[in-house]
Amino acid sequence: MKSPFFNIRPPYTLPSNIVYFHDWRYVNTGAYAWRGPKGENVPMLAPGPVPAMQYEYLNMPLGVRLEAQPSRTTDWVLHAKTTGDMGLIGGTLTKEDGVYRLWAESWLQEHFEKGEAGWYNALRYWESDDGIKWKAPRVGKSKLGKRYPNLVFGADLTSKQGYHGGSIFFDPSGPKSERYKAFHLGLINRQQYAAYSRKRPADVDPFVVQSLKHREVTHSLYGATSPDGIRWKAIPETILGMFSDTGNICEYDPVLKKYVAYVRTWLFHRRGIGRTVSDDFRRFPIPDEIFWPDSGQEPHNTWYSSGKTQMPGASDYHIMFPLRWSLPTDHFEFHLAASPDNVVWNHVPGGAVCKPGAPGRWDAGVVAACKSMVEWGKDRIGVLCAATPIPHKYPRRPPFGGLGWAWWPKGRLVALKSPLEGSFTLWPFWLKRRRVYLNFRTTMTGSVQVEALAEGKVIAGQSFADCDTLSGDHLDRVVTWRGKTDLGHKTGECVELRFRLRNADLFSVEFK
Repeated sequence: MKSPFFNIRPPYTLPSNIVYFHDWRYVNTGAYAWRGPKGENVPMLAPGPVPAMQYEYLNMPLGVRLEAQPSRTTDWVLHAKTTGDMGLIGGTLTKEDGVYRLWAESWLQEHFEKGEAGWYNALRYWESDDGIKWKAPRVGKSKLGKRYPNLVFGADLTSKQGYHGGSIFFDPSGPKSERYKAFHLGLINRQQYAAYSRKRPADVDPFVVQSLKHREVTHSLYGATSPDGIRWKAIPETILGMFSDTGNICEYDPVLKKYVAYVRTWLFHRRGIGRTVSDDFRRFPIPDEIFWPDSGQEPHNTWYSSGKTQMPGASDYHIMFPLRWSLPTDHFEFHLAASPDNVVWNHVPGGAVCKPGAPGRWDAGVVAACKSMVEWGKDRIGVLCAATPIPHKYPRRPPFGGLGWAWWPKGRLVALKSPLEGSFTLWPFWLKRRRVYLNFRTTMTGSVQVEALAEGKVIAGQSFADCDTLSGDHLDRVVTWRGKTDLGHKTGECVELRFRLRNADLFSVEFK
C-alpha cells in the first residue's frame, strides 16, 4: 500500500495543528546550488569549460538531531495478587469522556489447574477516574461471574476459540452494534484449517501448517464485535489463519479507510513485527514485515511485540513501542518507532524508552507497553505497562504480573536536540491559526528564537531580530515578536518558520 502522502509536495496542511519531532517529515531539507564568480547558478549540463565555482546551501538543518526520551514509571496500579487473577498481563486502555477504561488480559486459576494457561485467557473490564484507583463494574456474563464480575470476553465466553494476546479498539466507521472490536489469538483444529486453506490458499501460514503435522489444535487470529465494549459477539471464522501469540493490535485508520493490524511474524526463524490491512475486519491477508532484527543489532536480539498506538489528540502521529528481547540475558525493554501515515515506519534514535526496574521492584524482570497512549492528568501522557519481577522465561508461579504507568511530560516523547547551536526551517504550511506555541527546554545558557516567512520572504516585524528570546522549561509557551503574538501573515499566504536553537530541546510546535 502506498502512503497517502506519496509524492505530495509542500505547502502542507497540518491535520492536528501541531508538529512533533518524531521524524523529519516537516523539516525542510534546504536548498543548494553551485554558483559562479558573479553569484550566478552554474548549470549542471552545459558546453564549454567549468568556471570557478563555490557550493552554497540555504536553510539546511544543521546542529540538530532527534532523540527518544526515556519514560518515567510508577508502582503498579493493578496487580494479580490483589485482583484474584493467577496472572495479569497485557490489555487495552482508552480514555472516554474523562473516564479511563481498561480491558486487562487475565490468566485464571481454572486454566492453570487444567493445564490450559494461556489458551482461554479472560478479558476483564475496569474503570478509573484518575488512572490509579480502579473499580471492577459488575457487567460480565460469564459463569465465573461470582469470582470475576467484570469478565466480559474470553474464558468460558469463547470456549470454542479461546483468547490470548489480544486488544480492543473503537471503530468510528462501524455500525452501532460493532463500534468496538477485539482482535486476538484463538484456537483452530486440523479440519478447520484445511477448510480455511481451501478457501484462502494465498493466506496460509507455513508455521501453522507445520504445527498441525504434530498436533490436532494450533492457533489462529480471530475477531469480535461489541456495541459498548461490554457485550461481545465473537466472529466464528478465523480472520487470518496465522500464528501470532503476543500483543496483536488492530485499529481503524480513517485516512486509509482500512483496518490496520500489527502482528508477530517469523522471518528466517527470527521474530519480527508485521503489518496487514483489511477492508472489512473479516479477512486479513498474510502480513508484510516492517521490523526484523537488522544488522545493527546483536544477533541474539529479536522483536517481540509492537505496542502500536497514536499520540493523544494527533491522529497523524502514529507511534509504536516495539519490545526487544535479548535472549542471552532474558531481558525485555521497549523502544520507540514512528510513522507519518501508518504505512512507513522508522526507529527513533536514543535507545530504549522503558527498561525493567531495579532488582526487587515489581517490574524488575519484564516491561511491555499495553495499548494505548492517553493523556494522563493535566500535563502528562502515558501508557500502562504490563510487568513482572522475574525475567520472561523464568518459571512463573501465580499470582504474577501487574500493570503500572510509563509516562512522559505532555508531548515530550521525542526531542529535537541542539546541544550547542543549531538551526532548521519547517516546510511551508497553510494555517488557519495565527499564534505559535512551543514545548521546549533549554539550559540556563540556552535559547530558542523563531522567524516567520510568508511566500518565502520574512514577514515585517517577525524576524529573528524581532523575536523575544525564549528560555527555560515550558510545555506551552507562546512565541512573541516585540511582545506581539500574531504571525502577521495575510489571509491565503502560506507560512514558514525558521528556528535558531542554543543548548535546547524542542518537542513540538503548535498553532492556536
